[in-house]
Amino acid sequence: MITKNQLYGLIHMGAARLGYKDESYRNWLFEMTGKRSATECTWAQLDSLVNMLRACNALDNPRLKTVKGGTGQGNRPTAAQWNLANLLCKQIGMTGCDDERFAAFALRNAKVDHPRFLTRDSMRSLLAGLNAWATNEKRKAAQ
Repeated sequence: MITKNQLYGLIHMGAARLGYKDESYRNWLFEMTGKRSATECTWAQLDSLVNMLRACNALDNPRLKTVKGGTGQGNRPTAAQWNLANLLCKQIGMTGCDDERFAAFALRNAKVDHPRFLTRDSMRSLLAGLNAWATNEKRKAAQ
């Protein structure tokens, strides 16, 4: 379970990435919550701020990082392969590589327990499967 201190950290990091520092941060926080300090906010306000920062792409999706594992190191999938997999997953109707259906697809097709264990070769075959799935979905939609 996430703690309030972790939420505070996410809010400060996201606000900094949006360019809010010092007094501009306090003004932004006051506009969003009516409070000038994150410590005065309720759990619901903190949660909504974090969700809003994620929607603005000010915060990285933490689940996507844990799914990816190593990127381009040794025999690991490259960043381009991960980006293509993420794009294909979204075309199919998944939320991306962090979707449970992607993990199940990787288990069934690449025979890995978790997508973070994919190699470049297994990712290549997984991308071919995702591409075929996306093509099939487009053909179904056209009919």
